[in-house]
Amino acid sequence: MRRTGVSVLGWVLLVAGVLASAVLLILRLVTELHTWHHHVIAISSFMPLLWIPVLVGCLGLLLVLRARWRLLGAAVLIAAMTVFAWPLLPQEERSDIPLAVGSTLTVLSLNLQFGRADIDEVSELITADVDVLALQEYTPGFEEELAAVGVLEEFPHQVGTSDTDASGTMLLSRTPVERVARAEGTAFENLIATTTVEGTDWHLGVIHTAPPQMGTDAWAHDGAAVKDLSEPYLGENLLLVGDFNAIDQHHTMRELTADGDLHDLAARRQGEGTGWHPTWPTGTWIPSFARIDHALVSGGVLGDVPQYETVTGSDHKALLVEVLEVV
Repeated sequence: MRRTGVSVLGWVLLVAGVLASAVLLILRLVTELHTWHHHVIAISSFMPLLWIPVLVGCLGLLLVLRARWRLLGAAVLIAAMTVFAWPLLPQEERSDIPLAVGSTLTVLSLNLQFGRADIDEVSELITADVDVLALQEYTPGFEEELAAVGVLEEFPHQVGTSDTDASGTMLLSRTPVERVARAEGTAFENLIATTTVEGTDWHLGVIHTAPPQMGTDAWAHDGAAVKDLSEPYLGENLLLVGDFNAIDQHHTMRELTADGDLHDLAARRQGEGTGWHPTWPTGTWIPSFARIDHALVSGGVLGDVPQYETVTGSDHKALLVEVLEVV
């Protein structure tokens, strides 16, 4: 009876693990499927966790196999874990570091969740090194809070919109700033502005695309609109930051970075292990599992992996991004 119970559990784990692994693998390989339904987009968010159903399936296989075959099952388990662990190991050191870099730019990006982010915690992140604030879901109420603590005096230059719902997008700068482009037809405002810091011209994009629950058409449209928005400025010192509502393996993000003109600062690079930096959700019982807040740069810009900070009142982590101009 005991063996029967173990076998039943093993088959349940094996079937569940194989099916879940197959679904995530297919979604990883055929990204066009992401645009079928918003539930597919949500399921695709778990693609980085493919190793979990693989592990479950391998454990189920161990329980199903009889004693003399369990060594084979253990070998399959070890092989599977090796495949997923190998990319995490450091590789050869990078040798393509430019010999010289110019000035730096530091940006704080945060989705305020309808302006509910704790103003004191946000203020603590705004150090003297921060040049620009890129804020999504920017509301009149939060603007009043910024004014009350003196942030608007430090960042007197601004472009964007303030709204009572999620559509407000604002860029606040210590130096004069001018909006040069705005995406058309997106659910929320997506813009690119230019400013000069220490003699270097920068193009800054504040991004907030439609979430999956607004429908796959809006989600896919906004992703394509951001690509169109950025294309005229790929030859400039360009930084796009914000809430892209997609992980790097989603269809919209792959399309955005497919040409290699934009690269993700948090993506794995030679000489570094893969860091897992989920940015959403926060402030709930559900642990953060999806990195949907990104910092993308053009080829003439370098930068380290952003610093991620949790802010009370927001369901996203804040990104502190420092980038350098390649000389």
